Amino acid sequence: MGNISSGMETICKDIEAGHEDRKKFIHDVKKDVKDIKEQAGTITDNARKFIGDCKKSHKEMAKNLKEDLSKNKEGLIKDVGLLRKDFQKSQKVVRSDIEGASKNWNEMNKTLRGKKAK
Repeated sequence: MGNISSGMETICKDIEAGHEDRKKFIHDVKKDVKDIKEQAGTITDNARKFIGDCKKSHKEMAKNLKEDLSKNKEGLIKDVGLLRKDFQKSQKVVRSDIEGASKNWNEMNKTLRGKKAK
């Protein structure tokens, strides 16, 4: 065999080997793409399930919050009513105290005017 024919033989063998390597590479890439698509599907399913669970939890929390707030509302209404009654009672005491102070002031003022007039 001459240099040209042995060179051509080497080139042909390299092309055949490269062709086989390329076929194997394409097969591996297709397999990897398939695996990635399966993983993406699993991730999507898990995300949908997670969002559904979050929605359920949110509805339950909202329901519980409304119930708790309505229970507390009744207690607060009672507390506010008691505070208003206590305030009204204390206002009666304060008013009578202010009336007494005003009476004393007016009497003192009357006495001072009487002393000033003399």
